[in-house]
Amino acid sequence: MTGISQLSSKSLPTADKIEQGDSLASRDITGSDTHKLAEAKGVSVSSFAVSWAKKYYSIVAARENQAPRQIPPSPESTYFEGNRAKIVDKLTNTLKLASEIAWNRVEALLGEQIERHGIYPSLINPLEIVADSRTLYRKAIDAYAEREPIFRLSVLVGKDIIQVRRKYSQTDPLVLAFVTVEFQYTSKILLGCLSESERSKFAPYLKIVDDYLHIPYGEINEAATNHSPNSRALLAVQHLWQHKTEIASAVYERASFQHQGYRSSSGYLTDREIKISGIRDVEIFQSYLCWCVLEGSIRPVQQELFPICVMLYPKLHVSWELVQDMLLILFWEICDRLPAEDLTVFVPYLRTVTEMFSSDVFEN
Repeated sequence: MTGISQLSSKSLPTADKIEQGDSLASRDITGSDTHKLAEAKGVSVSSFAVSWAKKYYSIVAARENQAPRQIPPSPESTYFEGNRAKIVDKLTNTLKLASEIAWNRVEALLGEQIERHGIYPSLINPLEIVADSRTLYRKAIDAYAEREPIFRLSVLVGKDIIQVRRKYSQTDPLVLAFVTVEFQYTSKILLGCLSESERSKFAPYLKIVDDYLHIPYGEINEAATNHSPNSRALLAVQHLWQHKTEIASAVYERASFQHQGYRSSSGYLTDREIKISGIRDVEIFQSYLCWCVLEGSIRPVQQELFPICVMLYPKLHVSWELVQDMLLILFWEICDRLPAEDLTVFVPYLRTVTEMFSSDVFEN
């Protein structure tokens, strides 16, 4: 069985088209969950994807009639030192209340998005989402209490997180957005009950949980099993996967330099926590690119990534200009690091995603 776990470096190709026959998800545009991409001669997938993105965004924007809400301020952190047992006690005692407070914030931030994005309210079960976040964070706390190395956490709870992620993404990808924000707020509150020194010890455990929830590891590995070990697509993905954190860090640094003084609802780009989440966002985009390459379709971006970004980024005051600059930098960073044979695989998808998030799509 071949998988991403086997992951083992300047010319820029001019390929503009992606040959694929997979269906593309279309939410509230055609009246069905998916539609077939027209196989019109001389018309690229990129042009269809951009046209789709414009229409999707125009429909969502038309429903917008309220001003964006600010994220409620986080509670003040309690500062006191303690050993591992005391840290575990504080986290355990805080977890239940933290997950409940977090959901209240999710509702304040995204409650109006249910109608705006045409989500069936019955698909969002607060008790289930809160319980899932509590269960997974409880496992992270237990791993810390038992002195498990950080890298072991992916083995201990990785499969569970993948299952939770898939449960919500298969129900409706936009429900996954509610889940990820619930986890983000819960994580912030948990870290807020710790001192600075305690925080640095436990934060890496939370990051593993958050990374597995945000990045479609399960879907990527599943798509990889459909390729032979010498598949050109699989080899290209393996090469990019080796460099994705390095690339993400470089992209974030360059984007931060271009947008000095920029502030989202969560803070400045130079803030440590914002930097961590920002680098992860760049890794998320790379991960979806890998999924697209392995599936041979732009569907993962169209069905999951684009709608989630359209829902979350404006509410978090992340500008489309910043996203567009990030994608352009990502384009060139990948071109700088991958060999020509890998670029022929990635460039069509890179171009399509970049154009889907272009100013032409969000001009209204």
